[in-house]
Amino acid sequence: MTNKTIIDENGKVNNLPLTAEEQAEYDARQTAWETSGRKNLKLESIRLIRNQKLQETDWLVTSEKITDAEKTWRENLRKIPQDYTDEASYDLLLARDPDTEELTHSIWNKP
Repeated sequence: MTNKTIIDENGKVNNLPLTAEEQAEYDARQTAWETSGRKNLKLESIRLIRNQKLQETDWLVTSEKITDAEKTWRENLRKIPQDYTDEASYDLLLARDPDTEELTHSIWNKP
């Protein structure tokens, strides 16, 4: 059982067990975090990486020096949210080489 910390009017700290109702609410919040919270953090990390890659190559578009391969690569980056929709695919996108810490998924490699 999980405890809650209560500080009384005299400043005394009391650790008390949660009531059954409080424990149920706590467990529901933990489950929600484990299912959607972690997934949302991964998706946000992917979004930040993708946006950085796009910003790094925006100059190619504005200078009109972009190749067809680079156009396709940028389009594939923009399609990540629709093409990768579950936590397993997020894990693949966020995988890193243990030695270099570089992202290993091919979508991140600029042509």
